Amino acid sequence: MKKTIIAVALAALASSNTVWASPFDDFRDQVALTASQGMDAFAADVGGLIGGTDFNSGRTVGFPGFEVGMAGVVQTKPNSGNIILKNAGVDAFGIALAQGSVGVPVIGADVALRGIGYSGFSIVGFGARYPVFKSGTVTMFIPDVSVSAFYDSINYDYFSGSHVSLDAAASFNIPIIKPFVGVGYDKTTIEIKGVSALVNGIEGKASKTRLTLGAKVSPFPFLYLYGAYTLLHSDTAVNFGLGARF
Repeated sequence: MKKTIIAVALAALASSNTVWASPFDDFRDQVALTASQGMDAFAADVGGLIGGTDFNSGRTVGFPGFEVGMAGVVQTKPNSGNIILKNAGVDAFGIALAQGSVGVPVIGADVALRGIGYSGFSIVGFGARYPVFKSGTVTMFIPDVSVSAFYDSINYDYFSGSHVSLDAAASFNIPIIKPFVGVGYDKTTIEIKGVSALVNGIEGKASKTRLTLGAKVSPFPFLYLYGAYTLLHSDTAVNFGLGARF
């Protein structure tokens, strides 16, 4: 049963990887045809997907704890203004990121690293999570609350950019099923490169918020799976992932 659950989750993450990679095959042609129209909406969609992987709990790992895992987000369709992906015939699309975090005693927060690289596309990011409130054995039915901030560098053959996110998340550290909710803010910049002299250097910029509601399941010690629904900058998305926390 354990192996089956993990296999299904990994297959879902691989699927999100595939649907995310396909739009980039047509990015250069679509940007040239649209004269860069839709870049702000494209930036919003990219930033929302990255920000959607920011949290799966309001509880930090704390020192001497650490966590490793994979996180995926799939948006059901491009934003209405994202004509770059819409004209390319893209429906659902997403990303999957490898992540790791460790509790640091001096600052009292978790430091996190994340990234992915495939098909000429890469994301490298880092961030920190700070516990606002951490429940204990007696207060287990009071939610854990944390805030976080991330910076990510985005690179592809035909664009590059950056993503900054701020989040607040809350969850209940109860046995087996651990519900969580959170709000995030994404600020994203994408700059065209390597397409043509007419559009190279043109930027798309977006500053948007997202709302997430989900649950984490820990059927075995240290291991977890999670799923969530996110209102991603007014568009719907699903979040999912798996990992180990010690």
